Amino acid sequence: MDLYSAKCVAEAALGVIFEERDSAYQGGMYYRYVGRDSENMVLKINVDPIDGAPAEVAFPQYPVLLYVNSTRRASGLEEAIGRCGMFELLRRERL
Repeated sequence: MDLYSAKCVAEAALGVIFEERDSAYQGGMYYRYVGRDSENMVLKINVDPIDGAPAEVAFPQYPVLLYVNSTRRASGLEEAIGRCGMFELLRRERL
């Protein structure tokens, strides 16, 4: 899956609109969503911009990563992501 296709699927599944951004820290072009209550999402390719290795070394087989942060609706988003069939939950952290 390429990044743009992932964006389209994620927007439809999650009911959000991602904004295109560019950052050397994120590995170049990526997509970002900022919602209410500090919820935010980052959709990017799984490449470290410094050495070209996977950004998430534990998950090198995934070409695109979707990070969901500071959300109060984790379970609902997880269900929506699962229903679309294009993403897989790799890690969930509770802080």
